[in-house]
Amino acid sequence: MSRRTPPWRHSCLFITGALALTGCSSGSTPEEAPPLEQQASALIPGPDLRITELTAPDSAKPGQPVTVTAKVCNTGDQAVYSSAMLEVYLSTTPTQQVPGPGTQPPPTQQLTQGQTDVGTVYAGQCVSRSFNIYVSPPSGFTGNGTYYLGASVDTQNAVPESDETNNGFVKGLMGVGNWPDLVVTRVDAPPNLAPGQAFSASATVCNVGTEYSSGGSVELYLSSVNGLTLPPLSGPPPVPVTQLMVGSALMGSLEAGQCRAVPLTGYAQRPPSAPPGTPLYLGTIADPSRSVTELREDNNTFVQGLVGVGNGPDLTIRSVTGPASARQGDSFPATVTVCNEGTASSPQADVRVFLSTVPSLAAPGTQPRPLTEFPVTSFSVPALVSGQCATRTVQGPANRPPANPSEQPLYLGAIVDLPQGVVELREDNNTRADTLMGMGARPDLTVVSLDAPSNAPSYGPLAVSAKVCNVGTTRSTDVPVEVYVTNEPSLSVVSGPPPMSRMPVGTVNVPALEPLECVTRLVSGYSNVPGGTAMPNPVLYVGAIVDPMSSLQELREDNNVSPLSRIGLGYGPDLVVRTLTAPSSVKPGTSLSTDVKVCNEGTQPSSVSTVGLFLSTTASVTSSMQYPPSPSQVMVGTVEVSSLSQGTCVLYPKTVYAALPPAATPTQPLYLVAVADVNQQQLELREDNNTRVAGTLIVGNGPDLVVTDVTGPSSATPGGPLTLNVKVCNVGTEPAGPSYVMGVLAMEEMQSNPYLPPASSESYVGMTSVSSLAVGQCVTTAVSGSASTVPNADPASPRYLGARVDMSNQVVELREDNNTRMTSRIVVGSGPDLVVRSVTAPPALPQYGSFTAQVQVCNEGNVSMYGSVPLDLVITTETSLYTPGQGQPPFTQVQIPVGGAMVPALSVGQCTTLSIPSSVVRPSAATSGQSLYLGALVDGPNSLLELREDNNTLTRATPIGQAQ
Repeated sequence: MSRRTPPWRHSCLFITGALALTGCSSGSTPEEAPPLEQQASALIPGPDLRITELTAPDSAKPGQPVTVTAKVCNTGDQAVYSSAMLEVYLSTTPTQQVPGPGTQPPPTQQLTQGQTDVGTVYAGQCVSRSFNIYVSPPSGFTGNGTYYLGASVDTQNAVPESDETNNGFVKGLMGVGNWPDLVVTRVDAPPNLAPGQAFSASATVCNVGTEYSSGGSVELYLSSVNGLTLPPLSGPPPVPVTQLMVGSALMGSLEAGQCRAVPLTGYAQRPPSAPPGTPLYLGTIADPSRSVTELREDNNTFVQGLVGVGNGPDLTIRSVTGPASARQGDSFPATVTVCNEGTASSPQADVRVFLSTVPSLAAPGTQPRPLTEFPVTSFSVPALVSGQCATRTVQGPANRPPANPSEQPLYLGAIVDLPQGVVELREDNNTRADTLMGMGARPDLTVVSLDAPSNAPSYGPLAVSAKVCNVGTTRSTDVPVEVYVTNEPSLSVVSGPPPMSRMPVGTVNVPALEPLECVTRLVSGYSNVPGGTAMPNPVLYVGAIVDPMSSLQELREDNNVSPLSRIGLGYGPDLVVRTLTAPSSVKPGTSLSTDVKVCNEGTQPSSVSTVGLFLSTTASVTSSMQYPPSPSQVMVGTVEVSSLSQGTCVLYPKTVYAALPPAATPTQPLYLVAVADVNQQQLELREDNNTRVAGTLIVGNGPDLVVTDVTGPSSATPGGPLTLNVKVCNVGTEPAGPSYVMGVLAMEEMQSNPYLPPASSESYVGMTSVSSLAVGQCVTTAVSGSASTVPNADPASPRYLGARVDMSNQVVELREDNNTRMTSRIVVGSGPDLVVRSVTAPPALPQYGSFTAQVQVCNEGNVSMYGSVPLDLVITTETSLYTPGQGQPPFTQVQIPVGGAMVPALSVGQCTTLSIPSSVVRPSAATSGQSLYLGALVDGPNSLLELREDNNTLTRATPIGQAQ
């Protein structure tokens, strides 16, 4: 079997040219230098330094210090050890001059802003360097202007490179001066629009300039081309041909750095040049009348993407999910959600599931299908009304496409309406393939979670807990997991020593893991700030990499990196609001009560501070010190917080007046937002974690009926009797009249749109009346009926208990979008179901100490169990047991059986308690001092066919002792 190719061969392609605006992608992809193929000069031995990314603020004032970050990659085959200088400069032209030794371009054209030493860069590696510059535009600056921000590496030619022509990089324009700069960053709107009908949209407008913006408007457009043209400054506007304004609104004032979601109402109309039936581009123009003097006027247009305009359906694949890996030829489950995002109902349509070598599928109707795809299975979705979705879980074999290399992971995807039998508003959005699966017989290690402190002292001890799982198809071998502190928002596997942008904390061994087995490892070490980190107030992250040297051949090599967490390193307080409560509704002109829990998670005590409380139309707020204040928020109170020692918390009850923000509409859902140290009087280790959000809540007069809980049996026979217990509460501000509640079985765990008829993925159970409810009153009622099944659904698909209250909207409520709740799983089928209900044993047992455990097992199925099945008592280092595959023993390096018994025959609903003598034995992978947990596994060999096979284990929540 061949080894995998070097990591640098999997990195992104470097785009050469003066205006290369993007570099290597971020995330958990390998952070390596661009590929050498297609580069003739790379055939020459030696290092080759290139800048692939440059980040900086959009604008700055003259003389203002700003932080710039450059990513430098060595695409050569030799390391760079000597000092290579990185220079950042502003230029009047997009084609910048690389300064040579002892020379500089004319100061009227280009001026250096700052420089730093790149340091060591190994062959095939990338490093990031952050440093502060003081913005100084080239000579001839008149107070406000735009300049191209660029950088060059090895400006003094200290490194003999294989290619000396690719050391420059230009990011793009940067505004310099004392004006605002308005841009639109996002537009939210329906995916399809009915002709001539009004629709609601929202444009997120930001002021990325350096000064306050007094106002202006934002206009909404439909365009037949992917772009918008600014209207002329004077004279009558030309007759629009490719674009048409369909709505506008005032954006309000914005402080520098502030963003606001501006609500818009549009009317769907076609531009004159748009042929009927074709999709259109939806976009916006900020300040189209140029009423605001800006640093830049070339960035005021924004196009979000295509929308359909017409009367018709639009079928889309909302999601496709499957297992992390599968063996060649094995059957595996795939869950597909199909939605009709059009303006009219869709007929029944076919859906086909594929495995693909690329993260995209060829458009429907393409015949023959490309060699990059292999069909897995197909199914039909029923007719869907506008806005409705259907979810199906299907099975199919895992086979490689003809064009698939033997070691490459595959993308799981689906196509709806492949024959194009449904006439849709859009035909470009019928495919989706973004779930990556490993394919074959190999392990696949990944760090699924990381538990790290929010802050730690610089150069002090740091302990991080990493959970590693083998999501592959075969057993792994022992490999290390390493924890790093980095100044970059991503980590990656690199060849050679780690780059200077990350500092190792520590390394521990991960034992061999069976397929789908996990282990948690505590990595202890010391926290150091990486070199090149911009100071003060460094932005740092902590993350882990399993198998950092790629010594283990895996199904996937791109998922060995953990999610990254922010961490503060240094000495200082860090105030965080950990708890914030809010009522569901409150009457206008009255007060609301909340509990605010404030913690100091820093490394030093905090002084007296203030928490600001806001009501806001968005889940975030801007500084309370800005003027004028944002119309989307209003401060409703403050909480005075006493000084707190590190690691302590205080809970403050508070009552505040429920005032509406100026921009809020009546009965609009609002957020209660708390901001720690709202006056910014504390010098904190971190300023990114001061906000806590609760809600939403309604300020208004009226009832509000919600389903707060749905309980029922864990199984039911198809078509058999079923009773659900539904708890309904009135969380409004006025009494609620009588209503009805309906019980359902659903294939989705999420709430459905309350304004639509029951989804095709739901089956009706029954209905009963609910009496009038006073404010705050709850009632639990039984809803009885039958457990009918969803047509065309896979019997193995999960079902969820659900209920809807006031389906006919006979009660006028403050909110109509919170009447549905889906809760626990239920299996519709016939058979027994053995569940471990409790495991008891004495606590704090010494190693090899004897004890007797009591294990209760129940049959929660709907058919009696005959005969007997084994039960294993297991000691593990984890808080949950690993369930072996059929025919596999229950012991691994992580867990070990310490006793057993036979579970006798159990009738429906019957339980038995087994006494099992045992002693404390340490699993082989347990480390000294590690907590040991006691669990039980019933029917480990899977000899009994049960309704559910995923609920046969239970682990005590508290450990029974520690490994010695």
